[in-house]
Amino acid sequence: MKKYGLQLRIPQQSRQPMGPPAARAPVFGDNDDDDDVNRDISRQATKKKALKDVEEQHKKALEDDPTVFDYDGVYDQMKEAAVVRPLVQDREQRQSKYIGRLMEKAKQREQEHEIIYERKLAKERSKDEHIYKDKDKYITSAYKKKLAEQEKWMQEERRRELREEKEDVTKKSDILDFYFNLSKNVAYGAKAAESSRQVEQDEIINTDASGKEVVPRANSPSNSAKANVTEQDENSPHSKENNDSLDVKSEVKTSVQDNTVAEQPPAEQKKHNPQKRKEDEVAAAKARFLARKKTKEN
Repeated sequence: MKKYGLQLRIPQQSRQPMGPPAARAPVFGDNDDDDDVNRDISRQATKKKALKDVEEQHKKALEDDPTVFDYDGVYDQMKEAAVVRPLVQDREQRQSKYIGRLMEKAKQREQEHEIIYERKLAKERSKDEHIYKDKDKYITSAYKKKLAEQEKWMQEERRRELREEKEDVTKKSDILDFYFNLSKNVAYGAKAAESSRQVEQDEIINTDASGKEVVPRANSPSNSAKANVTEQDENSPHSKENNDSLDVKSEVKTSVQDNTVAEQPPAEQKKHNPQKRKEDEVAAAKARFLARKKTKEN
């Protein structure tokens, strides 16, 4: 139908370029089947080659180490090394650490029980002593040995109890005991002091045998320890209580020593004058103590 009036021109649409025509699929699909078969064949060949390489590597690893794939054994060894061995070592260390004390305590209790049993038998025998008073008594050597061992053990126990009672810190009432025990401590040179004291005694014996004079060592550990002990004893309250009696005794001793020294020749006075040497040592120790105290205060 024809239109009348003003008619606008419609712009023409640009045509898009057409691509290559799509390939037509074959009627029976023969080409696709051939491609799939080729891909399967290549995949199977690659898989077989990889399996062959793995088998070769497996054989080579087994030749190098037959237990390379023994995972269960390696896991058991790891667990044993991580758990079992430390427990065994800890148990052995604890046994070696405490078994000695346990055996010692068991032996001590056994000795105590034997002594109690022997005393019980002795009391029972004492009740029947009047019946067998005229009879001969026979004691075997083994029983005598046993009684001697028990007596020795009891003496050692008494000495140990006395030593523990003497060294009981709960019964110490003064700090001077603490300083006195320091002189017996190995960490502070107790063995060195004992050895030096032994050397001094040997020197005195040698000089007595040869008749020559010996000059004491003022800086020796034994002299310093003695000086410290004497200084502590002077400051202790027990020594202050006994000052009067000690002063009287010292005056008597000094008077007697003065008389004997006046009668002796000069050589013998130098030889037999330990009191003066001791006083010099005490004075030197006091001077050292005051110097140390002054340095600490500064």
